[in-house]
Amino acid sequence: MTLFKQIYKRNLYATGSKIDYKIPVRVRFAPSPTGYLHLGGLRTALFNYLLARKTGGKFLLRIEDTDRTRFVADSVDNLLSVLSWAGLSFDELDEGSGNNESPRLFYQSERTKIYKSHVDKLINDGNAYRCFCTLERLKEIRIKAQRSGKGVVYDRHCLHLSQKEIEQKLAQGIPFTIRLKTPNGVVIINDLVHGNVEFNDKHIDDAILLKSDGYPTYHLANVIDDHSMGITHVLRGEEWLSSTPKHIILYKLFGWELPNFVHLPLLLNTDKSKLSKRSGDINVEDFANKGYLPEALINFVALLGWSPVNSKNDVFTMEELISEFTLEHLGHSGTIVMREKLDWLNKQHILRKTESEGGLKDLVNLLKPSVNERFAEKLKSTKDKYRLEDEYLTNVITVMKDRIRNIKDIPELCEYFFIEPNYHLKDSRLLRKKIPDDVLKTISNLSLTKLNEFKDDELEFQVDKIKPMIQSIATQTGYKQNLIMMTLRYIITGIKVGAGVAETMKTIGKEACLKRINKVLASLNN
Repeated sequence: MTLFKQIYKRNLYATGSKIDYKIPVRVRFAPSPTGYLHLGGLRTALFNYLLARKTGGKFLLRIEDTDRTRFVADSVDNLLSVLSWAGLSFDELDEGSGNNESPRLFYQSERTKIYKSHVDKLINDGNAYRCFCTLERLKEIRIKAQRSGKGVVYDRHCLHLSQKEIEQKLAQGIPFTIRLKTPNGVVIINDLVHGNVEFNDKHIDDAILLKSDGYPTYHLANVIDDHSMGITHVLRGEEWLSSTPKHIILYKLFGWELPNFVHLPLLLNTDKSKLSKRSGDINVEDFANKGYLPEALINFVALLGWSPVNSKNDVFTMEELISEFTLEHLGHSGTIVMREKLDWLNKQHILRKTESEGGLKDLVNLLKPSVNERFAEKLKSTKDKYRLEDEYLTNVITVMKDRIRNIKDIPELCEYFFIEPNYHLKDSRLLRKKIPDDVLKTISNLSLTKLNEFKDDELEFQVDKIKPMIQSIATQTGYKQNLIMMTLRYIITGIKVGAGVAETMKTIGKEACLKRINKVLASLNN
């Protein structure tokens, strides 16, 4: 048995063993500022957050900005904005390096001297070496490996350079990287999701630790920073599992204690291919812009690879997720992202919000921008501009809450709440064909008469009085209830489906109802 296998066996902890959730953990979310936060990143951040809050521990944010070629301006600000929108607050750093303008953030780009000093130690101890190979030579190695069907592993050409050769190349100013000298033997990862995973040294490359520009690679920086920040549990995507042997080797070479590793299962498309930025609309900001509630998206993301133990319910608040969350019930295999489930959860959280004054206010604030964008110009010079105000929007949401999955559906699907129906649209014309002219004329005239009997008082024009009015039309005409409701819905909304007719009439008001009835009657007389 090799030295390294002995070392790692002594550090194994039982696979799937229960964590003592009374002991505070220190976890981190460590995104790269290379674009926008996507669903996979949000899930990683969320699971770290839930574990920290459940144990009374710390949830830290680290900006891994050492890949300057992929740096995207404003991505850190976007990240902070999205995390705040999602309700994921991170903790102040109590030690380590931080940015003066944002003291809670941990920027890797400010720590290059620290990484360099650790690399120097590895070189001096014979555990790392300089690599002067050109990109062309490295490309040739990859091509040969692919042709032979072997994994791409560096051939250690520069490991065998003499000290004199190294000094000559340094004197000539030839660019170089620093590579890890992978020890012989087997590395065993004991992962809390995947169990024992064994890697032979033949499949562990001499990873680059320091690039030619002086910046560290992920392999070096994340190990040093996790140790510096006192991270106890590393929760990250499954795609990093194959890199973890390199990280374990570095921990051991530095003489540091290993954290607990938790590699989260992949997120998949419906065809079971890996979900990626190229797969479509997966940026968190896009979901926010399309009207999904943060509570709903967090609820949805939590169920991607995790399932509750003590509840058969799928609808959770953040507080409920914290209470329910355990690492033991993370899934082992990839999870398909089903947008239909998100739509359903969004509807459930909308319904929850309508139960409180504060929740309704949140929904109004979400609806208002899209309503203004679509209708403000049409309503600004009319007496109907009150339909842009909070009170009216609250009434619309209350009426439509059981019918919509997304608040931003209202302006498009229910524009009759704001402007008169367009009876010339295809759907409206199809509905009109189902209503005989004499029926439409009779119901319109009776409705006009009965509505005029209501006092010009908003308190008078209520659902509990409109419904008896509709029933009286059925009694007086002998028409079936379905025909009367379809006809009134056509007159008031111009579409086939929607909220209750009485509720809709009450919401848009008596005057608007009269105006629409007269418009339909006028079309019959032409």
